[in-house]
Amino acid sequence: QTRTMDAIGQSGGVQGIKYNMRAMAKLYDALSKSCFKKCVTRFSQPDLAVGELTCVDRCTLKFIESAQAVTQEMQKAQELEMQQQQALQQMGQQKPFGS
Repeated sequence: QTRTMDAIGQSGGVQGIKYNMRAMAKLYDALSKSCFKKCVTRFSQPDLAVGELTCVDRCTLKFIESAQAVTQEMQKAQELEMQQQQALQQMGQQKPFGS
């Protein structure tokens, strides 16, 4: 139970979990629409052709990799912003010279 509570606490509680689930659902929806539109060209057969399967695999991989890259860049930007805010707070807490 402690592990579960730690995981919930780290992700922002139940609201954080719900937000993450909605974000993943949106990502999956966008991926599905994008790759389907790009890769599926024949509707006469019930199954995907080999070329369509290959296209979907590549499209999915690229989509996920690009989403991960964007997420990493956003995290770096947030970390930098937090560091800058902390530095500003520390500067504001320092006593003026000669006090």
